[in-house]
Amino acid sequence: MISEHSRFQLEASKLGRDLIFQVTVFEREERKRKKLFAETQCSDPFHLVIQFIIREAPDFDTLLQRFVRQLEHRGFAPTRMRMRENGKWKEWQAVPYVSNGPISAQSEPPVIETAESKSVTRSKGSV
Repeated sequence: MISEHSRFQLEASKLGRDLIFQVTVFEREERKRKKLFAETQCSDPFHLVIQFIIREAPDFDTLLQRFVRQLEHRGFAPTRMRMRENGKWKEWQAVPYVSNGPISAQSEPPVIETAESKSVTRSKGSV
């Protein structure tokens, strides 16, 4: 069974233009497990339509994190968002999970180069 889970708006900028994405999040229940999914689209001067699709997120935070990553990957800078509750939009707030925001459990730790790794040299014949 598919039902509406929530709605939110997210404002992002790209190439000096601010866009507001309106996203409806749907919830699908299968075998007593709930999965969230959402889809939205926009256009920019270089592309006719850009689609953002998030499938099978276990919770809203994961869904939002994936959406923000897709925005950043396509050159958008997420700035603020707001949720819709009881038929009214809440106040705008900063977007969590932006690249300078908190590090999630899914992101990889940074690679740190040490002096030992620099000093190791190999000849052509070595494996």
